[in-house]
Amino acid sequence: MKRAPGTKVAILGLRDTGFLSALYLHEKGYQVFASDLADTDDVRENVSKLMKRGIRAECGKHSMDAILAADGFLVSPGIPPGSKIYQATLASGKPIHSEIEVASWFSPAKTVVAVTGSCGKTTTATLIAQMIEASGRKAVLCGNIGNPWIGEIPKITADTWVVLEVSSFQLMHCTSFAPSVGLLLNIFPNHMDWHANMKEYAEAKLNLFRAMKDTGVMICRKKDETDFFPDFRTAARRIYFDERPASNPNEAALLCVAKALGCPEELAGKVIRNFRGIEHRLENFAGRDGITFVNDSKATTTASLAWALEKFDDGTVVLVCGGKYKTGVEDFKSLRPMIARKVRCALLIGAARPIMKEAWQGIVEMAEAESLEEACRLSMEKAQKGDTVLLSPACASFDMFKNYQERGRLFKEMIRKRLRSEVLRK
Repeated sequence: MKRAPGTKVAILGLRDTGFLSALYLHEKGYQVFASDLADTDDVRENVSKLMKRGIRAECGKHSMDAILAADGFLVSPGIPPGSKIYQATLASGKPIHSEIEVASWFSPAKTVVAVTGSCGKTTTATLIAQMIEASGRKAVLCGNIGNPWIGEIPKITADTWVVLEVSSFQLMHCTSFAPSVGLLLNIFPNHMDWHANMKEYAEAKLNLFRAMKDTGVMICRKKDETDFFPDFRTAARRIYFDERPASNPNEAALLCVAKALGCPEELAGKVIRNFRGIEHRLENFAGRDGITFVNDSKATTTASLAWALEKFDDGTVVLVCGGKYKTGVEDFKSLRPMIARKVRCALLIGAARPIMKEAWQGIVEMAEAESLEEACRLSMEKAQKGDTVLLSPACASFDMFKNYQERGRLFKEMIRKRLRSEVLRK
């Protein structure tokens, strides 16, 4: 796909990323054809909006001839590599790009900080943006965090500092994207339903650094380099944040980013101390009779669940978990010591129930729930004074919900509704 007006581009996927990409490229003079196999209310609405702008769009099918007639493709993160349409675009031999790659062609920002990793991306990217703002500069936080970069470009100037959260899906089709500072937080088994193996997953993450110049800074863990990419080469200067003394990995990573950006370390420390968290990430949202309720819906991996459980006292967690699993039973079995130590009762939801049940059999009390509402009811029956009811699914949300945000919001609503009902009964 050429970076020039008149180029024909097919956009696959028409939720936020594809929709905003179609609008932007159309405004830039590209000939856009947008397609989504889904036929849901939100996709139909986006198709209608695009067609009113004179952009060709469809949903409920993929018109293969129209798609393959394009000069190149922009593939949204929601298009699985194993899907028929993805394989057809790959077989065409034409360029395939992600929205991150395309947005990097047009963004006027001189400073871009990009954060990836198996867990901790959202929290760390948010901290970096807050640190930049606290230093007196303008920051735009975008990417996988929920607002695509391409949709933020009208707000960005040369003096804006862009902070990106980027996933392995978005990085798979990045070739020229070169942030000023790239941060790889960690590599754990993740998205094995999507990537062929851990090697492919790690290789996608490393696309963050491949095109970086010698003026760029690559920040990662020495442990991950040793385990996954001992021979990787990039022109960027390399810094290992796990070799830096700090109270936790987030702080160590933030201090390394601060140094790379020329921000005072004292400022980074202040930002961490004042950080109140983000919605759906270890969000303490309610309490009753000594029981705390925490929404960690953004925890979609076993690594994220382990990270969350470490924050609580042994034997005090009533865990609500499950959904569309991204790895196999062995990955959940790796959590057995942590589950046995931290969790008093596990309430299983979604498609992952049989896998979790097999993995944790004999080490913890478990109950299966047919719905999130039933899991909320059971959690309040099981919880005792001093416990934490924790939604930390370790799975994607797509078997039951539109996204992890909807899952988290519904969890909070259901718990609060039950708490209000109890007050009224008293």
